[in-house]
Amino acid sequence: MQTTHATGQDTRKRPEPKSEKYSALVWRRFKRNRMALVALWLMAMLVTLAIFASFFSPHNPQERNSKDIYLPPQSLQFSDDNGFSLRPFVHPVIVDFDPVTFQPLYKEDTSQRVYLKFFEQGWEYSILGIDVSTHLFVGENGEGVHLLGTDGWGRDVLSRIFHGTGITLFLAFVVMIICVTIGSFVGIASGYYGGRTDLWVQRVVELMLAFPELPLFLSVIAILPKTSSSESTLILFILLLGGLKWAQLAREIRGKSLALRNVDFVKSAVAVGATDNRIIVHHILPNVMSHVIVRATSMVPQMILIESFLSFLGVGIQPPLVSLGLMLNAAKDFQVLGSYPWLLSPVVFILIAVLVFNAAGDGLRDAIDPYSKQ
Repeated sequence: MQTTHATGQDTRKRPEPKSEKYSALVWRRFKRNRMALVALWLMAMLVTLAIFASFFSPHNPQERNSKDIYLPPQSLQFSDDNGFSLRPFVHPVIVDFDPVTFQPLYKEDTSQRVYLKFFEQGWEYSILGIDVSTHLFVGENGEGVHLLGTDGWGRDVLSRIFHGTGITLFLAFVVMIICVTIGSFVGIASGYYGGRTDLWVQRVVELMLAFPELPLFLSVIAILPKTSSSESTLILFILLLGGLKWAQLAREIRGKSLALRNVDFVKSAVAVGATDNRIIVHHILPNVMSHVIVRATSMVPQMILIESFLSFLGVGIQPPLVSLGLMLNAAKDFQVLGSYPWLLSPVVFILIAVLVFNAAGDGLRDAIDPYSKQ
């Protein structure tokens, strides 16, 4: 029964508003940014494509075919002169030669159709140690379908881009994890302890920031034995990038740690006898984590561009592994590029990956920043 005072006011206890968790608040602010939300979905699609690259690839990326060298992209169609079709198809490409210059001439045979079959059996691959052969789409009756053409060895460009995206993103994420781990630890230790520790640590950081990277990569690739595997080169490449790129983050975290060690709650923890490890883990680290997360999202596109640049120069990922930058290495010849422009297709995927991660990082930064106006 409702109880009231003599004045007639309602004395029932009103429920206290529920406090919103910090992660929920960040997510709510992040969702307001439409561009960042779209970028997050595209990022998830890129990661899915990278993980299940073999499923999405209609051809084995390492399979060479001397009959399909430098085939142009085939257009996906639903209708032609023979009528409309509910099933997508492509026309097979006929290769002829100019009788004077002997340059190859390509044209589609519009009298034939190669239908796409979805979730069909194709070349065999392995996922988590399980051998499977199901693919998203393949050509009917084993016919080749090259939506982005082929390269100089007759390998399908689209399938190589899918696998190259996986290698490039794998390298970027692993290097980012190494940089974030080392940079956060070194930055917090330098800023919190100060004194001689800060002095010597910052000299090491300055040395890493001043170290010339490109000559190091060139020299390392030069001294590697010819018999070394491409996997060992990838591991070495990851370690070199991770060992050089943590310094900038360490300097940023050091500045924040210097300010945090003088705030009241840290001084109170010191006054009650809390250990340095407890103060760092429970007070310093949580307050710099938002900056670390934002820097991590911006570091991934930076690593993608670095890998693409170095692999384009031939000092990054080595065959038989494939990356987006290594694929661009085949298009560095102006004569080849002028005749076969579809070899530049990896550039589109590099741009998409960089823009997506940058947009998501900007949205995350605005969502974490308490002074951001949204």
